[in-house]
Amino acid sequence: MLRLSIFMLAMILPALAVAGEPGDRTVDLRAPKALEELQRNNPVHFEKILRLLASLEEEPGRVESDWLQVNFDARDIELWRMQMKTSNPPKQLLRFRLDEVRYTLYVTRSDLVATPVLVK
Repeated sequence: MLRLSIFMLAMILPALAVAGEPGDRTVDLRAPKALEELQRNNPVHFEKILRLLASLEEEPGRVESDWLQVNFDARDIELWRMQMKTSNPPKQLLRFRLDEVRYTLYVTRSDLVATPVLVK
């Protein structure tokens, strides 16, 4: 019975990863080795994602504007503005679409780090 359950779960999981219209794919860049797989499967998007990550590391506040749409032709952009992962520095969930692929990743918001203030 356990084997049957595992088999059925293995059959269902790939279907859950497909979102939106037929042919759409979802890539969760938070997953281990997701970038390696992306490099193998879609080198054009891999290069875009690397440039995007480098730019956001340099200036994370860009994610708040139309920067993704203008510079990377991203669509369906969702930034979780009201929720942050309480790490240090905090992280926000970002979802967007490049062509037919939907990407999910965390944006590290080093621009929102609290600095301690000594009160005398």
